[in-house]
Amino acid sequence: RGCDVNIEYELQDTSLELYNVTISLPVSSQGGLNVAQCDGSYEHSQGQLQWTIPLIDKTNSQGTLEFTAPGSPDSFYPVNVYFTMNSPFCNIRVKGVSHAESEQPVHFSSECSAITEQYTVE
Repeated sequence: RGCDVNIEYELQDTSLELYNVTISLPVSSQGGLNVAQCDGSYEHSQGQLQWTIPLIDKTNSQGTLEFTAPGSPDSFYPVNVYFTMNSPFCNIRVKGVSHAESEQPVHFSSECSAITEQYTVE
């Protein structure tokens, strides 16, 4: 017997930009996978369905993946989400850098990004 699965995303903070978003979930390689709708792209191999969205931002704030696959509702967990961001969730910046002994200002540059280590829905 099969299940109809509908996964949706909605970016609620439109100031954020999420890059290389991958949503991964177990989907049996036995039987047929029938994808009805996919915003982005997907790959199904070795019992994992990988849904990839290159960019989620204010111009692409919603998306859907709908498919039918064999299994029970519990067989599609855990769901793992991976992404990168060019800025952190909170607006923190390095204001200045100074020499430890002389306390004189030092020229510096900085780059900020956020990368998910693990985000799992069980």
